[in-house]
Amino acid sequence: MARFASAALLLPVLGAFAAPLPVKRASAFSFALQSYDQFQISDQVAGNAEAHANAVFVTPFANVDLTTVDSTSLDNLGTMREAAEDAETDAFDPQIDAASGAAADALQVGKIQNKVLKLTGEVQQIQIKIAQAQANGEDTSSLESDLAAEQTKLKTNIALDVANAGKTSQGVDFTGSSKKRAAFAGFALLNYSQFQISDQVAGDAEAHANAVFVTPFANVDLTTVDSTSLSNLGTMREAAEDAETDEFDPQIAAASGATADALQVGKIQNKVLKLTGEVQQIQIKIAQAQANGEDTSSLKSDLAEEQAKLTTNIALDVANKGKTSQGGCMILFPSVSHSRSSVVICPRRDAPT
Repeated sequence: MARFASAALLLPVLGAFAAPLPVKRASAFSFALQSYDQFQISDQVAGNAEAHANAVFVTPFANVDLTTVDSTSLDNLGTMREAAEDAETDAFDPQIDAASGAAADALQVGKIQNKVLKLTGEVQQIQIKIAQAQANGEDTSSLESDLAAEQTKLKTNIALDVANAGKTSQGVDFTGSSKKRAAFAGFALLNYSQFQISDQVAGDAEAHANAVFVTPFANVDLTTVDSTSLSNLGTMREAAEDAETDEFDPQIAAASGATADALQVGKIQNKVLKLTGEVQQIQIKIAQAQANGEDTSSLKSDLAEEQAKLTTNIALDVANKGKTSQGGCMILFPSVSHSRSSVVICPRRDAPT
């Protein structure tokens, strides 16, 4: 009986040793791809960006053996991190530049939250790469250096978000997929008469010009814009410039009264069109030069100068809101006989009395 009693006493102890210990999952882990609007965190009051970003990029990997994360999941994580980065450079930055007052402040707060999101994804991505490289016996010193740099940036931006606690935050409409299109389909060449915007009532030149020169490139990786498309963009921008110098200026000088006023309003809309094309052309050149490791300081200086002119003329158009606008002559291209890229065809107008 004593022997049986001893065995009975040992059973709970043996049971304790036999209880399963928590272990990392051994099976491969899958992380689903989401579009930016599905995981962005910038439409929430500031102060908790760290927690919200972790819910997107860290919590799904809790208790996961990072060596088991499959390549598709790692690609999805990288694509989503890139989408957050694209939102910062392609949406937050230009919208902040264009805004003022409370709207600009809210966008800036949202940008900080987005930076926390982007950097959290970056840190998680690097940690997975380190785990898998170590499992393969590879050197991870470069990855660990990258991790430290990104963690420093992340801590800085988390602190900025905490300092913004309670402030209104504004996100951005970033309607593209979470991955940029691999290539651009092309930008078609149009005659000036097909894309001019000066025959419309003043006040919305920015939107009309964007429809011509900006919207066709929405969510496009500018490094993939082909040389023909870039040339077409430049030719159309030149046609708008020709319209200003060869048609608007002399017609305004020859006119008077309401006609001169309407032509002047049209000229401002045309300047918005021309400068929008110029800015877009330079932005594409900068993207492609950077991709080739070239110096872009001169291009960036040109961009800043043209953007300043564009902002001034958009403001002039807004000040003209509701006024009658008149376009210039129809401009066609190309023409070997013309000194530049286009040829002007004008109907005869009677001289003002």
